[in-house]
Amino acid sequence: MYEELDEYLSGEFTTDYWYDEGFSIAREMLEEFEDNDWEELLNAILSKSIEWQIRYAYCVDSDVNDGAVVKSLLLLSSVDDEELFTTCVDSLRVILNSTNIELVSNDEVIMRKIKEILPKCGMATRKMYEDFIENFPK
Repeated sequence: MYEELDEYLSGEFTTDYWYDEGFSIAREMLEEFEDNDWEELLNAILSKSIEWQIRYAYCVDSDVNDGAVVKSLLLLSSVDDEELFTTCVDSLRVILNSTNIELVSNDEVIMRKIKEILPKCGMATRKMYEDFIENFPK
C-alpha cells in the first residue's frame, strides 16, 4: 500500500483537485496501511519532494496509526520549509491526544521554530500556532 500512496502523492494535481478530493483519497490509502507500510514511509519520508511531504502532512488525521503519524510529522517538521512546517504543526494540533502528546512535547525543535515564525506570520497562522501551543503546560 505504501507504494500506491507514494505514487499517488507524487502525481500531478491541480490545487482545486487536491483540496476538493485528492487529500481524502490519500487519507483512505493511509487507513489501509499495515505496520510494514508505516515502516517504509518513515524510512523514506525525508527523501521525498517538499510537495509530496506537504501533501502527506495535510492528509493525515487521527483515524490512522497515531504513533506513526506523529513520528512522521515530527520528522517532517525538521525540514527547512515554512509551508511544510506550518502544515505539520496544523496536523499535529488536530490529532494531539493524551496518548501522543508526550511524543510532541519532547520535541524542542517545534517550539523553537514556532517562536521564530510567530512574530512574522499572518493572523490565521498565528492563531493556529497559538492553539497548538495551548496544548502544552507552560
